[in-house]
Parts: sequence; C-alpha cells; structure tokens
Amino acid sequence: MRVLEVFATFFYLGLVSFGGGMANLPEMARILVAKGWVTPQQFADGFALGQFVPGPNMLAVVFYGLSAGGLGGALAALAGMFLPGATGALLLVQVWEKMARARWSRALRRTLIPISVGLALSTLLVLAQVGLGGPGSLLLMGMAALLIHRGASPLGVLLVGGGLGLVASWL
Repeated sequence: MRVLEVFATFFYLGLVSFGGGMANLPEMARILVAKGWVTPQQFADGFALGQFVPGPNMLAVVFYGLSAGGLGGALAALAGMFLPGATGALLLVQVWEKMARARWSRALRRTLIPISVGLALSTLLVLAQVGLGGPGSLLLMGMAALLIHRGASPLGVLLVGGGLGLVASWL
C-alpha cells in the first residue's frame, strides 16, 4: 500500500508542477518531511543528487521514493511525478497552433511569468534553509556564483567545492 501512497503523492506534485518540478520544491519538501519519508537534510541531499546525475533535474524523486517505499516507491515516485507533465505535453502538442493564436492564451502566458518568478524565489529560499549550514556555506555559495558568473567552468567549481566539503568534513 505504501507504493500507492508514494505514487499518489508524487502524482499530486506532478500535477502542481507548473513551470517544472523545481517550481514546487517548497511544497515537495513540506509534504515529504511532514510524512516522515525524508529529513530536511535528506531532502537537500536528494536534490543535490538529482542535480548531479544526467537527465531531468527532478530525478531526485527517485531518491525520495526509494526512501519512502524501497524500489517500488522509487518507481512509483518517478511515474507519479512525470506522468502528469508528459500527458499534458502530449495533449498540448495536439492543440498548440490553435491555442497559440487565442487572446486568452497570450494573456495567460503573460500572467504566469510573475507567478513563475515567485515560485523560483520560494525554491531558492527552501534550498537555502536546508542547504546552508551557516555563514561559511553562504560565503562559499556566493564565491561559486561569482566564479561561474566570471566564466569559470561549473564542473570545475563543483569539483573544487566538493573537495573543500570533503576536507571540511575531516576537520
């Protein structure tokens, strides 16, 4: 029965993922932590793993589903999260030309922009809450952002940051 609960939970999260899965990251964190499937730290770790592996950035749901219900939970979370979006995309492709010309469609797209920005900012706040361990972490995050902005390789910054984290864990 846990597998069905995992599927239903991630199906709901997939349904409310307007703008992509990261848009509902705060809601996902709230639900998964409240259900006791992951701790806030495990949520942050799962998100980091999802960003690290190739593919869609919401592959973290596999980690969360595994934590909630084993291998069956991992598959249920994956199917539940991606089924609504994939179905919606297939349906949208069928009517896109007709809908793109409609006035209401253009108005809706303009309206969704500020909502998407707000959801992105809420995601940033949740990640900062669960991922930053103090002023040192905030400083490292700022330095990484500055280096990438100045043209440093994101992979290089990631590897150096991982190395610094490993060294810091030994101290």
